[in-house]
Amino acid sequence: MRQYNLPLLQKVRTVGRYDMPMLAKQDVTTPDTLMGFNYATGKKTVKHCGIHFFIDDYQFQRVWNQPDRYIAPLKRFQCVLTPDFSTYMDMPEAMKIWNVFRSRLVGAYWQSCGLKVIPTLQWAGPESFQYCFSGIPNNSTVAVSTVGANDNPTAELYWRLGMRYAIDRLEPEKILLYGDAIPFDFGGIEVVTYENSNVERMKKWAEEDQARAQAVADMAAEGEALPPTSHP
Repeated sequence: MRQYNLPLLQKVRTVGRYDMPMLAKQDVTTPDTLMGFNYATGKKTVKHCGIHFFIDDYQFQRVWNQPDRYIAPLKRFQCVLTPDFSTYMDMPEAMKIWNVFRSRLVGAYWQSCGLKVIPTLQWAGPESFQYCFSGIPNNSTVAVSTVGANDNPTAELYWRLGMRYAIDRLEPEKILLYGDAIPFDFGGIEVVTYENSNVERMKKWAEEDQARAQAVADMAAEGEALPPTSHP
């Protein structure tokens, strides 16, 4: 029972054909920044910061295995997005439904434990639209990522289709958009954008490498010792 988190279902309401756990609409102040869960557990209280799961699944599978363990660490932050378990296009439909279910269940349970939780929108192709938005309250704040969608024409097309469907169905009050912007008409909905911190980190490393390469060239000409690297 605990392995599949079935006891958690006693604490949440479910809706629809697939018994998706239902998230409650919460009054959440918009965070100034979003931090990846993989950097959150070792941090002290960070004001005006939310936690996102737009990272590889293996880095947060543990929140499904032990959802109670992370309640206290996550309470140090302003809010937390629901886990973004992957719904890849080439996954069997059953796996995609299961991953959406897991996201909703963890999020709804965390809400019942006092966390401020923002639903993460996740979908695959149009066939997933019948269940992937189930359990998300209307007229609420939602989060979505463009990571992986803005460098692939097919993925971008499906992102646009899913975003339009989500807006028509959920009528969100506000959208937290993580990653590079994709040209899209949000119809007057307030959109708050956040840069992909991994991309920014890689840019910083590239700039450091370029500066170091120039320093190496200059120091080699002078016969001096080479400087150490400043990142992994």
